[in-house]
Amino acid sequence: MMNHHTIEISASLLAADYANMARDVTRAVQAGVDSFHFDVMDGHYVPNIALSPHHLTALRPYTDKPFSLHLELGNPDDVLDTFGNLDADIISFQWDRSPDPKATIERIKARKVEVSICVNLDVALEDILPYINMVDEILLLGVHPGFGGQAMDKNMGERISQLKRMIDQEKPSVPIAIDGGVSLQTAPILIDAGATRLISGSALFSAADMAEFIKRMREN
Repeated sequence: MMNHHTIEISASLLAADYANMARDVTRAVQAGVDSFHFDVMDGHYVPNIALSPHHLTALRPYTDKPFSLHLELGNPDDVLDTFGNLDADIISFQWDRSPDPKATIERIKARKVEVSICVNLDVALEDILPYINMVDEILLLGVHPGFGGQAMDKNMGERISQLKRMIDQEKPSVPIAIDGGVSLQTAPILIDAGATRLISGSALFSAADMAEFIKRMREN
């Protein structure tokens, strides 16, 4: 999905204008984003209710950029079985909500899409060590899941560095994505520590000049 040595800027549509999502996708494409990130929330695992897999289908005609689907809900296996077609290039599920992560990974791979495992702040990175060899990306949350606009946890730099050391031992090609609190202020810390996909929502969509924001994010 990405070149491991370049920084990918992904627009989190959780922060888009819900009444004008197609317009915001087009605006982000014109500004230079590399991909789009969809947070699917069901009001159970997190208190918020957000996007559904149908949003990917509705917005697919507006861009050929990759779509990442983040199943931020309590029953990823059920949802994967329920939705036949998912217009996603990579699907991420919450490690802590899968009773059998290996089975969930295989269920996603059977769809012929890439698989990403999402790790909350309160999960010890050692717990995901057995799965590094099986996935195409590891997504670290910089905030507690559920709502956009939160400040990033101050220990994210060290957490990314620790994960990068683990990846280098297991499967050096696996990229690290970060979601939550990604901004011009936090980007240099994340990139220096080893992150390669930065998912930005509130900071990106509220930027006065989105193209300039993306350019500066990449230069960090």
